[in-house]
Amino acid sequence: MQRLKQLMKIFLIILVMTIFLCPQAFAVKEGLTAKSAIIMDAATGKVLYSRNANVRMPAASTVKVLTAIMSANNLDLNSYLTISKRAAGIAPSKVYLTEKAEYKVIDLIKCLLMASANDAGVVLAEAMAQTEFQFSLRMNEQAKKMGAKDSFFLNATGLPEYKKRQYSTAYDLALFMKACMNNRQLVSIMQTKMTEVAGSDKKVISIKNHNKFLWRDSNDLIGKTGYTTKAGHCFLGAFTSRNRKLIVAIQGSHKPWDDLNYLINKKY
Repeated sequence: MQRLKQLMKIFLIILVMTIFLCPQAFAVKEGLTAKSAIIMDAATGKVLYSRNANVRMPAASTVKVLTAIMSANNLDLNSYLTISKRAAGIAPSKVYLTEKAEYKVIDLIKCLLMASANDAGVVLAEAMAQTEFQFSLRMNEQAKKMGAKDSFFLNATGLPEYKKRQYSTAYDLALFMKACMNNRQLVSIMQTKMTEVAGSDKKVISIKNHNKFLWRDSNDLIGKTGYTTKAGHCFLGAFTSRNRKLIVAIQGSHKPWDDLNYLINKKY
């Protein structure tokens, strides 16, 4: 009996020390599966909610928001671009653009943001910097100008790079979306559920937006999805709450739609 009491005391001491030294092990996750998340006021940049928002993590296809911003700012949206062999052969997700065919810049941006088309992203990158890698250097420069100090990119799409690491943070991603909100055409594309595009080859490509929230009547969440095995599910977007435009970003989620539903319905 005495020995049992002594063991109980030791157990309680260890438990108290563990809680004191490692409180995160007992932290309530607030219904989130995402490793990182942020809610930011789109007008002021004020952070209203944060979880590991400055931790560097893979961002998957949410980086395409930055690619879209740079494309809209540097290319004539009504001009045509020719699909290179490299772009046509890039790994999915893609819309299978025809090699050597020509497509409008605005249509390529639609493919990029709505269908997360890697082939469209490569074409746009090559148009701005000859090679996708050269474009990624410009992405890094642009990110820093926007105040994103914890991002590093090696391509325009968010695809994993073999033995190389590219990353961003929920805070940096929110800064990209804040800038995106100033471009009405990009916002309009993100609000579009379905559309069709066609190039010089006359092949009609049907595009369905990957953002499932567009089919829900209870919110106006727009944004860009992302997923890789390493990054998990990611999302970068914006919604309205109490007549304010708010930005939401999540990384490393196991249940992205549940996480987003939880975040956009909190009171801020």
